[in-house]
Amino acid sequence: MLVTVISNSQGSARGWAHIGVLRALAEMGVHPGVVTGSSIGALVGGAYASNQLDVLERWVISLTRKDILSFLDISLLEGGFIKGEKLMAFASTYVGGLDIQSLPLSFTAVATELQTGREIWLSKGDLLNSIRASIALPGIFSPIKLDGRWLVDGGLVDPVPISPCRAMGAEVVIAVNLNGDIVGKRNKPRAPDKDQQKKRSADDTDVWARLSN
Repeated sequence: MLVTVISNSQGSARGWAHIGVLRALAEMGVHPGVVTGSSIGALVGGAYASNQLDVLERWVISLTRKDILSFLDISLLEGGFIKGEKLMAFASTYVGGLDIQSLPLSFTAVATELQTGREIWLSKGDLLNSIRASIALPGIFSPIKLDGRWLVDGGLVDPVPISPCRAMGAEVVIAVNLNGDIVGKRNKPRAPDKDQQKKRSADDTDVWARLSN
């Protein structure tokens, strides 16, 4: 079983790169059987798991500044700058009414419980509500109450949700972290170690051999 981990991207602009990652995997003949995501990654991952990635991609490409502004239902009383109702109403035309259990691929969205700070795995129930909970970045999108718990952005506790993938039986994990270049990017580059390069090449060959079987 294969898996793609969709990471939290700290903003949708970078998050749309997940679409390109999934396209590149498909071109290589890699088709994930398990998908997990935090924040905007949950939106892209949910679209992929529900066979709506083409629809999402066309929508993203067609977006104009006017379109973006039309989705901003501003509120200062809901725990966030944007309520998100307009965006979710639009998204419901594509993934509304879908239960996670009914999707052709296994999917989990990661959220954070506001009161305790605990990581919450949303692997069943309404797909749209699960995505909404995972993208509820504090101060930007208002929290959402599910099963008696107030939930916010999953990227706060697990920006690259590998653990739920393993728990769902994934044998190979392909993790996508769009913020990987931030940590240590000011460090001076070191000369490559030839032995490490050989080992990495051998490891890569082994991984791709497993993917192709």
